[in-house]
Amino acid sequence: MQKKNSNRQFGVIAATAMVLLLTAALSANAALITGLFTTGVDGAGVALGDGATDTHYSILSPAQQGIVINQAPTPGSWVANTAARRWIWEAATGLPVNVIRTFRTTFDLTGLDETTASLSGLWASDNLGFDVLINGVSTGNTSAGFSALSAFTINFGFVAGVNTLDFQVQDVGGGAGFMVSSLSDTAISEPGMLAVFGPGLAGLGFARRRRTS
Repeated sequence: MQKKNSNRQFGVIAATAMVLLLTAALSANAALITGLFTTGVDGAGVALGDGATDTHYSILSPAQQGIVINQAPTPGSWVANTAARRWIWEAATGLPVNVIRTFRTTFDLTGLDETTASLSGLWASDNLGFDVLINGVSTGNTSAGFSALSAFTINFGFVAGVNTLDFQVQDVGGGAGFMVSSLSDTAISEPGMLAVFGPGLAGLGFARRRRTS
């Protein structure tokens, strides 16, 4: 009986150690997804000037790049611009209005395991943010409007290689705009997956041998 209890205790310890090992390995092999930017910034993530072209966000129809809106948001109305984000639209004037526009950005998961990818951020829209789509699949994330940033999180729908991220926005008059802020993302590198699961599998085998010996 004492030997059985000892084996059971060892099994619990071994399982706990394996979980800690796998957690540490996952953290060590986590990598940032490249090619993701907030709106209205350059390749270094610095805010662009009025009327500048945002090369990271394109409008699907009419097909063109987003443009940084040239007026500062009215205090107490639109979310404020910062050094790391700006409002964009089809034209620097915030025109046209009373339209629906889909803004697309792309990013590449080459060298990463797409099943481990996760992405979150904040967005705002004048007026309505209908949805955020990953590779054409709805995530159900909406925007509350232009006076506050709304959170979105995506942890499914990623594919190997190039991915698309679409934001659907409708304006109902008075000036239009779209903003993405505070992006956070991670994925596990493909070479790192063996490092993650190899020690765990080895630990399982070791624990099993000890328990059955």
